[in-house]
Amino acid sequence: MLTLKGKLINMFISPKGEKDGKEYGGQDKVQMIGDILLPNGETKIDMFTLTTSNIKDFDNLVGKEIRVPIGIFAAAKAITYYIPKGSKPQLCS
Repeated sequence: MLTLKGKLINMFISPKGEKDGKEYGGQDKVQMIGDILLPNGETKIDMFTLTTSNIKDFDNLVGKEIRVPIGIFAAAKAITYYIPKGSKPQLCS
């Protein structure tokens, strides 16, 4: 399991829609920014959008440093990040 540590900057529910007779969207999402260490020793800031099963777990954490376990999978040409069901954010000190 991987862990992502960063600043929670946004929470939202993705819009629902229908394509080819299949519904999509409506998932709880959170957005975090964090430092990514580069091979040359420098650091860049990157944003991650994560799907979560319960957005209420993130209430009152916007603007704070948190740590969450994450899962990753590839679908078509995109990489999707998610927070495993039942996992909760931890406030960093």
